[in-house]
Amino acid sequence: MTAPAQAAGGGIPILGPLSLPARVATVGTVLIAAIAIVLEYVLHADPTIIFIVSAAAILGLAWIVGLSTERLGAISGPQVGGILNATFGNIAELIIAFFALQAGLIEVVKASITGSIIGNLLLVLGASVLIGGLKNGVQHFSRQVAGSNAALLVLAAVGLFIPAVFAASTASPTEGDLVEESVLVALLLMVGYVISLVFQFTNPTETLGGHEPTEGHGGPAWTGRVAIVVLLAAAGLLAVLSEILVGAIEPFIETFGLSEFFVGVILIPTIGNLAEHLVAVQLAYKNKMEFAMAVSFGSSLQVALFVAPVLVLLGLVVGQPMDLVFEPLEVAAVGVAVAISALIAFDGESNWLEGALLILVYVILAVSFFEFR
Repeated sequence: MTAPAQAAGGGIPILGPLSLPARVATVGTVLIAAIAIVLEYVLHADPTIIFIVSAAAILGLAWIVGLSTERLGAISGPQVGGILNATFGNIAELIIAFFALQAGLIEVVKASITGSIIGNLLLVLGASVLIGGLKNGVQHFSRQVAGSNAALLVLAAVGLFIPAVFAASTASPTEGDLVEESVLVALLLMVGYVISLVFQFTNPTETLGGHEPTEGHGGPAWTGRVAIVVLLAAAGLLAVLSEILVGAIEPFIETFGLSEFFVGVILIPTIGNLAEHLVAVQLAYKNKMEFAMAVSFGSSLQVALFVAPVLVLLGLVVGQPMDLVFEPLEVAAVGVAVAISALIAFDGESNWLEGALLILVYVILAVSFFEFR
């Protein structure tokens, strides 16, 4: 880092290694977070305004969490970095969902699970394929590796929706039966998550992006200590702002005439994962389509095998039992998203038309979710 760059950062270890736009975004995020806290706890402002401001702050904090985990991964090596990315990749959404669960907004939480999966596989992958295709033409990636990852996602989705099949095929199941079934499935899904991590670390070339050079993915030039401080501070602010956001969800829904279902499927996943989504698009633009697919498929797997099971178990802890019985529209939407993304992965190449069609399918589903009551 040159002296002028350090001076531009004001000598602050966090800001110094960042580019000018990144410094502006970081400072802006902290200011917006402070405004949201003041609006909630000091001014007791209109909940709709609080929802919008806190959502904007969470977007920025999710991006900062991504920077810190990326840097820690570059410092500690690919295996530890993989664990960090797997753990913190969906941390913003997990925190928001936890507070929604604690507040009894169980339908919002369940909808956010399916919303994350279809958002990653249709909107994120679609935008990546579209932008990458327009910039670079037909893009190629390992057909075998992408296909195996897509197959793993299919299996994860099937396991996630087993309780819904159980509910539909069992005569008058009780809520206790559904929760018990969901807890057992959640534990098995988490076993699958651990197994997938073991496979990823012991067979790095068999996972998306595992056999490509990783230069350019090291994050800002922070020391390990600074990166840890940034990660903990951002996670702490995320917790505070997520609680504020959740408290404003119901007034926000009433103001705009939305349903809890639409907020959970569309808005919450977008707020929690937008920063990660932008990374995938940037990778595709740089003709690193396999890395972009790794973000999309990897995040979906995290939701199916880790986030959803953790939320089921946390529901028992906070006294808000949650099952994994999803609405038929949710099951159909995830099935469509998984099937289409798998088809794209199996042929080893992508073009901008496929990306445009993926986005159109997402918009169609979003309209259906908006009308669903």
